[in-house]
Amino acid sequence: MRTCILILGEDGKNVRLSVAPMLPTPPRLLSAAFFSGERMTTSALAADPLWTDFHAIAATHKLVACWANPIQALNGAILGSLLLFFDRPPGQPSSTDIVLLDTATRLAADIVVREQSKTALQKRVDTAEGAAESVRESEIRFRAMAETVPVHIWTAQPDGQLDFVTDKLAEYYALPKEELLGNKWARVVHPEDVESAGARWAHSLQTGEAYEVEFRVFYPAGDEYRWNLVRAQPHYEGDRIVRWFGCNADIEDYKRIESARDAALTETKAANKAKANFLAMMSHELRTPLNAVGGYAQLMLDGIPTPAAPEHHDYLRRIERSQKHLLGLIDSVLTHAKIESGRMTYHNIDVTVGEILDEVEPLIAPQRNAKGLSYSQDKSDLHAVFRGDKEKVVQIILNILSNAAKFTPAGGSIAVNTNVTPSTLAISVTDTGIGLSPDQVAQVFEPFVQFQSALGREHKGTGLGMPISRELARGMGGDLSVTSELNAGSTFVLTLPVSG
Repeated sequence: MRTCILILGEDGKNVRLSVAPMLPTPPRLLSAAFFSGERMTTSALAADPLWTDFHAIAATHKLVACWANPIQALNGAILGSLLLFFDRPPGQPSSTDIVLLDTATRLAADIVVREQSKTALQKRVDTAEGAAESVRESEIRFRAMAETVPVHIWTAQPDGQLDFVTDKLAEYYALPKEELLGNKWARVVHPEDVESAGARWAHSLQTGEAYEVEFRVFYPAGDEYRWNLVRAQPHYEGDRIVRWFGCNADIEDYKRIESARDAALTETKAANKAKANFLAMMSHELRTPLNAVGGYAQLMLDGIPTPAAPEHHDYLRRIERSQKHLLGLIDSVLTHAKIESGRMTYHNIDVTVGEILDEVEPLIAPQRNAKGLSYSQDKSDLHAVFRGDKEKVVQIILNILSNAAKFTPAGGSIAVNTNVTPSTLAISVTDTGIGLSPDQVAQVFEPFVQFQSALGREHKGTGLGMPISRELARGMGGDLSVTSELNAGSTFVLTLPVSG
């Protein structure tokens, strides 16, 4: 008699040879013994249909008979099979044979269970050791990262007690780490901030909400309290908070910059207000004598009190033009000052494109006709309605058309077009003038910037026309933009909201 023990694999389908000295593996007989869960015997392997494919193997090893007993765990699960092979017919097993066979099978079951338990235990040990090593590696990486980042890292238990702080954090406060753990961190907080910071921390611990607060902490190196931004996020396992991860960032320099910025902004507003008041006063003081100059020039042209000599008329008209030009410059400076100080007011109403063009066209016609410029508004929807301050829209369009006439050579053309969308109306003015270079396009809306041009040299302004026009457009909820090519003309586009 020769013995073979076969073990069922972990997948419950495949088997492996456990103990079988000098014996082949009989899979069909094995499968039957495994999955029937019952003892199986055969006295003639050569005639057994389960051994049809293995007659040659059985003959080679001179095996003529086999008894197979399933190896079962205490819960009845099949673990494997114990097989006894004979080189001569043994007959049916006696009661004594069955007792011996069952005893051997139980012994095999004990060994198999023990080995499986040992293997499973080793796997658990290996897994635990691997997990512990991963935790150690993660902790090393975490500590290295925590000491490297430019903020101070700390962790806390679910109840809020700090259980880890970085070396950098301890160095910042010039204290041993132990002096910052637990709830000892409060000792470095400014006395006026302890209550609010602690209350916010208690709220986060109770609700699980992220912690974010600014408070002052004592910085020994500077012998001062410095503002810190403190944040913490909870880490969950399931629905339970197992740890808090937090960080402190010194924001004192930012606070000082912010304070200086606010102070500068306040000073700027005050300066703008003072400038606007000064310009308003100067406007009044300048307007009075300028109006007198213009009035006296007109009286002299009208022959009051006595007719002026014909050779003086040209001089008087130049005085009159210069007076009007100065008044225009004063108005531009005053308008710019009002916009800067936020004192410009807008009276937005529903206006049609036709209303604007009808008012502007007669004002620009003399300048246009003097240079023989063609003018077209055929592609404009005169009935399109937009929302804006009519007076200021007239000022913008007049300014654009005036520049177009000023910087377009004689014989050129100017066209006004419109484009309406569900939310905006665009009024574009295109000319065939001298155009702008890319650098000039970038500066055209900058205050007090003037471009040198032979065409515009006769009437120098303040360089405020386009900046004021764009600010007025934005004040009405729209915008003013330009596209241009040197020596090829320009297109200014005024965009305004449509009537709601």
